[in-house]
Amino acid sequence: MADGHIALTTLLMCDYALTAQDGKISAIGLFSQINVARLPAVHGRLFIVAVLEADPGPYELTLQVMAPSGASVLEQAPQLKIAVPQGATTANVVANLNGLKMSELGRHRIELRSGEQLLGSTPFNVNLVLRSSQVASA
Repeated sequence: MADGHIALTTLLMCDYALTAQDGKISAIGLFSQINVARLPAVHGRLFIVAVLEADPGPYELTLQVMAPSGASVLEQAPQLKIAVPQGATTANVVANLNGLKMSELGRHRIELRSGEQLLGSTPFNVNLVLRSSQVASA
């Protein structure tokens, strides 16, 4: 792992993301809340996009989703290995978290770490939304 400088400049959630051959990231359907009809819930498709400013070298990153209670949402936090080539100053990360399981309502956050160092986080809310058929029977 590199001992150089690494800093998070962008961290977002979206429906889909891809990296083009030239290294550009396309992020489609940015969002910051997930509406559920009941708990527990599973969110089908979710991509995390991170842009990092870093010195050249290899880095090991950890991605985690934290619930409002402080509990980790992911049973196994993804370990991401990146390599910033000589002459470059940034690195992009696109991670797929399909099937994210949620058991709490409220303000969650996505965290990106390099070792024990928290590079940054971004919040999102999980909201309970009643469907019209649920309201009529209530």
